[in-house]
Amino acid sequence: MIFFYILVFAAPMPNHPLFEAHVAGLTVIKWIGIACCIFAFQEMSKSRRSPGFLSTMEARAFLVLFCIAALSSMTLSETDKISFSPMSSYVSFVLLFFVTISLVNSYERLHKTLLAAIAGEAVTGLYVIRELQASGGTILRPGYIAGDSNYYATCALLVIPFAMYFAWKSTSKRERWFCGISLFFILVAFTLASSRGGLIGLGVEIAYLVLCSGKSRKAAIIVVLILLPLLLFAPASPLERMLHPDYADELGSRIRWEFWKAGWRMIQNHPVTGIGLGNFTAFSNMVIAGAGRRHGIACNTLLELTAELGIPGVLAYCMILWGALMSAGKLRAEGKKSKNMSVLYTGEAMQSGLLGFIAGAMFVSAEYQKPFWLIVALAAAVPTLIKQQSRKGGISMEKPSSQESREYIATTA
Repeated sequence: MIFFYILVFAAPMPNHPLFEAHVAGLTVIKWIGIACCIFAFQEMSKSRRSPGFLSTMEARAFLVLFCIAALSSMTLSETDKISFSPMSSYVSFVLLFFVTISLVNSYERLHKTLLAAIAGEAVTGLYVIRELQASGGTILRPGYIAGDSNYYATCALLVIPFAMYFAWKSTSKRERWFCGISLFFILVAFTLASSRGGLIGLGVEIAYLVLCSGKSRKAAIIVVLILLPLLLFAPASPLERMLHPDYADELGSRIRWEFWKAGWRMIQNHPVTGIGLGNFTAFSNMVIAGAGRRHGIACNTLLELTAELGIPGVLAYCMILWGALMSAGKLRAEGKKSKNMSVLYTGEAMQSGLLGFIAGAMFVSAEYQKPFWLIVALAAAVPTLIKQQSRKGGISMEKPSSQESREYIATTA
């Protein structure tokens, strides 16, 4: 499992010099992925029952999306004009689904996977902070290690609820300290990334947690108390960019609006098939003069998916999101049923993180972000995980709490 945890740890760092270093023709992270696949096959051979790879809505919808993307890549993609390989990303996501569903077959492994995700995002946050410090403050929006400051903020939304819950409710003092410190570094880096879309996503997460229950409300208030001073006093916080945008902020908003209009015209012209996987950058200059000389992405995940893969593609993506939210709800319901606080909080945090990511993804093209697909794969593993745990006698991540557990269950009844 150590290779899988390393894979999870490295997911938010696509530009890390160690994991992206080439060894014998492949990057280090690809070798780690191969090791995970081998271990997953071994795990399957030991088990008497094969994992339900297509037992969830999100898994089936992802298979549909993969087929649409593959067909679009073979028939419409202009590979000579694409600076990356989108199909290789989709293949890696397929393998991620396979490995995750095969290996995450207990609450303990789910918990450790989430701790690895928190650690990875915290270390990425340290790189973001270091980037700003090393530049002497001249780089106002650091985030190269994550690919982009907006990508860091959007992916951080996926793990912030987990870090918050584990720091607040874990029965292990060491784990509470680890998650609390990680949460602090993530929030500092989140502020320095200065993503307005990320701030909107965080607002959605906090609103969801406030509406969930009294316990969630207290945890959300603590996050706000930590974040508010950072938002008020950071040199270029997302709140400052919202309230007092400068020329660069206004220019960025106009450029984003131009690409939204370009994407909408592509959808109008190709509503069913789309323009082809990965073709948005090339087509944007054909729709709006000069657009292709800029960054050439839609700055909206659903818009870019619809433009490239047509309405069937975006419908499949939306079904993935809906299925992942429903599976997270099943995990939450299982925790409530068994009075297992850790399982209940994990399901609640998974829903919160996905909702925050969805909101933030409306302002950035985030369909290729590995941390998102990892959380979706973990959600797809939930039904099989619950069945296997019930056969084992309900072994849980933590021992069920007593009075506090009963009080929380009562408030959510």
